[in-house]
Amino acid sequence: MALGGIVIGAGAGGALMCLVLFGSYWMARGPESGFAVVAMLALAGGLVAAAVVAGVVARTLGTLFRRVMVAMIAVAGAAFIGLLTTVADMIAGKAGLLALAALCVGA
Repeated sequence: MALGGIVIGAGAGGALMCLVLFGSYWMARGPESGFAVVAMLALAGGLVAAAVVAGVVARTLGTLFRRVMVAMIAVAGAAFIGLLTTVADMIAGKAGLLALAALCVGA
């Protein structure tokens, strides 16, 4: 269950980030724009979602320590997927974000 919690949690958080960024693709970009706020909130929401989903999936592990460790590793995986959203956006735009979201859901 530990590996399943890590993969499912990271995938859920990554998919949330990808879909929020896809939904806000029409916004003007830049450090002073509203898109920057949306991107930071998507990242924070994705990390929280990864921790919560991984913790729920790993609830059968027994001790709280093991559940927290699984959640922390899932958050690290979701953060890595957050980095990949930049690459997917630069290479393929909207299609890249949707493809990365599909990979996250498929995991």
